[in-house]
Amino acid sequence: MGTSMSSKGPNGKNPLVPPWAEEGDSVVISGGGDDGADLEVNNADVPTVPKGMPSSTRFKSARQAFGEYAKSGSRSDLKKSLGHYSRNSTGKGGGAAKRLASGITAGTGLFGLLGGNSVNTVSGNLALSDLSGLSTDQAIDKIVTHLTPNSADADLVRTSMNYALSEALQESEHIDDFVFTPDLMGEVFSFYITDLVFQQVLLDMGSAWFKVETAIRQITMENELRELISVVVDGALEKISGGDLSNITQSQISQVQISAINQTITEWEAY
Repeated sequence: MGTSMSSKGPNGKNPLVPPWAEEGDSVVISGGGDDGADLEVNNADVPTVPKGMPSSTRFKSARQAFGEYAKSGSRSDLKKSLGHYSRNSTGKGGGAAKRLASGITAGTGLFGLLGGNSVNTVSGNLALSDLSGLSTDQAIDKIVTHLTPNSADADLVRTSMNYALSEALQESEHIDDFVFTPDLMGEVFSFYITDLVFQQVLLDMGSAWFKVETAIRQITMENELRELISVVVDGALEKISGGDLSNITQSQISQVQISAINQTITEWEAY
């Protein structure tokens, strides 16, 4: 569940890429490089979108169509809104990925941690072995706390990572029961990238959510939006990985996330 009803969202005068997406603390994955060296990643690794002043009305069409969706419940209105959002509001796929740079950096650390590497952040060092004996919920809380950045979009990253791990690991009460196979890793990242995009769209639609008449209707809309995003993200990950995340190395996972976000937003241009 998002926080859509409590925020008017960004306005058109806000920069397309906020300062915290350009900056951010580094994450170091022990032995994560292709040559076995430590791998350091940060938000600067996500390519910067072209500079320039975005349109002050860049959210208007997307929010108007989303408001119509709130009233009609029509999936065609939802897709129309996402089409406007992709073409006008985000700086296209590359802009959307750069805005989510903190999430991508945290996701790269998550891939390293679940793959068996120790991961160093401003919170210290953490490895899977440090989670042994914990309940699944306790382990998830420790992972999310460790990887969440100290930035203005911390809540977005925290919410998405918590959602992804909770959904993927819900079958057992104890973290020691899990073996992080490529299939399970793929499931985690499908949930994670889907929710990063989902949370950003929730925020950006802002005041359009005020047109939702009931809490039940809001839940239905959020489920429909998440489902639509999930289908596109799953297709993008399938294409990138060839259906097997074991083909993806630690040094490639940042680009995998960037590409999946980029392809998702780009696909909406045709809506």
